[in-house]
Amino acid sequence: MSETPITTETKKTSGKSLGVLLAVIAIAIWSGNFVISRGLSGSYAPSVIAFCRWTLALIIMFPLAIKHVIADWDKILKQKWVIIACGVTGTGLYNLLCYWAGRTTSATNLSLIATSSPIFTILIMRVIFKEKVTPKRVFGVILAILGVAFLLVKGDINVLLSLDFTIGDILILIATFLWSVYTILNKYKDPEVSTWSFIFCGFVVAFLVTLPFFIGHCAMYGFPQFERVGVACFFYLAIGCCIISFMLWNKAVNLIGATNASIIYNTIPVFSCIIAFLVLGEAILPVQIIAIIVIFAGVTMAQDSIKLGKKK
Repeated sequence: MSETPITTETKKTSGKSLGVLLAVIAIAIWSGNFVISRGLSGSYAPSVIAFCRWTLALIIMFPLAIKHVIADWDKILKQKWVIIACGVTGTGLYNLLCYWAGRTTSATNLSLIATSSPIFTILIMRVIFKEKVTPKRVFGVILAILGVAFLLVKGDINVLLSLDFTIGDILILIATFLWSVYTILNKYKDPEVSTWSFIFCGFVVAFLVTLPFFIGHCAMYGFPQFERVGVACFFYLAIGCCIISFMLWNKAVNLIGATNASIIYNTIPVFSCIIAFLVLGEAILPVQIIAIIVIFAGVTMAQDSIKLGKKK
């Protein structure tokens, strides 16, 4: 018996709701990445943080993913360029550039520039893939970005006006563009290749990207000395920010599309603010609560269904 239109529509709505939920959970975990990475930056070089993150992730993931990789090997070879591109952009270089940027620019600048991700995604999807952009979506993105700005500066417009820009701002801008490319590339994953195989192979590429930088650091400054707190943080980055978050994010992109997922990415400062409140005891001001409401209103408004233009 064929499915009724109502049943099909219900499944689509359910799938989109699940996709949004998975994206939000992934972002909530990634918010800890920014907090922890800033804490580690005083003791470990960016190349060390990135290399240890992917090395641990590979070691932990290997026994879980290897059977999938073996079963999918022929399909993986057919998708090797997509996997390599994803591994270079969204895993290897993105985090490396973020860690480097954090050393030369402020946390406010990092978060503000990172909100350009949906703009890059929308432009790429529009110019290359002819995705239609509705006024509602544009307004929603602008509203979310304004909300992020006011959340970060706590409503003080003078903070925005006094921001100084450094090389780190250029690095995070490049990283944000690469993340948008990664999110879009996820749509081209062969559905017959398991998520375990796709993620694991991407992590292998990220490991290879960061390896030369780690070797260079060791050659110049010696092998890094690891402390218990640092090791614990690396495990959080490997398990939470690598394995769990990337699995959830890739599934979310498949369910709701690259543009919708990219827009939800703008909620990272919200969760960072909440983590700072719960862990560090930082106060949340009334203006920040208003900003959080504005961000979620903008993200919700921007969640249009994808409409692809017809090729002529």
